Amino acid sequence: MIELYSLSAAALVMLVSLSGAVLFLLPERRLQAFLPLILSLAVGVLLANAFLHLLPDALALQHESRPVLAWVLAGLLGFYLLERLLKHNHPELPGPQSYGKVNLMADGVHNFIDGVLIAGSFLVDPLLGMTTTVAILIHELPQEISDVAILLHAGFSRKKALLFNFLSASACLVGVVVTLIISHWMTPNLSYLLAVTAGAFIYLASADLLPLLRQQQQNNNLLQPLFMLLGVLLMWLLIGPEHSHQH
Repeated sequence: MIELYSLSAAALVMLVSLSGAVLFLLPERRLQAFLPLILSLAVGVLLANAFLHLLPDALALQHESRPVLAWVLAGLLGFYLLERLLKHNHPELPGPQSYGKVNLMADGVHNFIDGVLIAGSFLVDPLLGMTTTVAILIHELPQEISDVAILLHAGFSRKKALLFNFLSASACLVGVVVTLIISHWMTPNLSYLLAVTAGAFIYLASADLLPLLRQQQQNNNLLQPLFMLLGVLLMWLLIGPEHSHQH
């Protein structure tokens, strides 16, 4: 029964990844004009996720902060190297920009962690599993809409942006299955995986998205930082219930 609950919860998280389709309600011309503001929101969401969610959780699982911060640095530098390799292998090919692919990989790791958290919570107590799932679903909504906006800006078509974001979300199902299998022998330690993901989000927001926004500043100079702050505030409010349910 625990297996069924966990797999059903992972399926719900995967369905939430389709919420980015709300952006498709806008006409193409208006969507392109609005994308810089959505990207600004995404910067706030990514940074808040890293500093208010992933890092505190990683530090809470460890007695010492230095190893956790070292893995944050490893995540930041590792995803920088990954992006350099992507650009080096396909320097002149038309198609999506490398930061879109980096976002997919970083979000895939994040979704895998969500799957581990969901399955782990259900193994402890079904009620805890349900409340953890609800909390994850709530904070995934702005994250998934932001992810689709990043993919669209990187050059993915609407159909491909939604499809690849859904495939990235399927890592949640993998996280659930892996946790259920290895729970018979050990309890997975998430600290370093959380730290690496935090580093990836920090890199994506600060090294890729912020420079893009600086290049595209038009008449919405003041709106962009406001949307970043809105993203931070949104995640601050949504992450709160998640932490109260998990701890």
